[in-house]
Amino acid sequence: MKSLLAITLLLIIVSVAGAQNKTAFPCKEDPARRQFDFWVGEWDVYNKAGKLVGHSVVQNVSGECMILENWTSAGGNYEGKSVNFYNAETKKWEQHWVGSQGDVAINSNGEFKDGAMRFVRETKAQDGSVLLNHFDFYNLGPDKVRQHLETSKDNGTTWVTSFDYTYVRRKA
Repeated sequence: MKSLLAITLLLIIVSVAGAQNKTAFPCKEDPARRQFDFWVGEWDVYNKAGKLVGHSVVQNVSGECMILENWTSAGGNYEGKSVNFYNAETKKWEQHWVGSQGDVAINSNGEFKDGAMRFVRETKAQDGSVLLNHFDFYNLGPDKVRQHLETSKDNGTTWVTSFDYTYVRRKA
């Protein structure tokens, strides 16, 4: 009888602790906020020609409510960070990038579909014309991610690739 009481008390304690953890860290259990986790890790990044272009450390932070990217170019002459998060109000992903040359990019309507995180945004060219951008992260399995940015100057009729990178997970 005492062992049954002890087991019951243990189950109650575990249940209460689990409920407190969900209250303190709700993002850990939210499937929508887990959609971009395939990008979390330490990566070597290559261009289409197979040349190493950089390194990226991508982390779950802030109680797993945000993904933080830490980018360093292979030559060490450029670095940047992005914060990525699921906005529960809009039900879209957002990415805010700031690079060491003062460059800023904000993607605010990301959706995970067909195995990829997909952002679409409008920017302005130097001449003031509107540019459309597709910025996609393809989950290619546990050890590869493709990051592809393409731009259109003619409202989506034609597209030009700005960069096409493959992230390869670093081995421990």
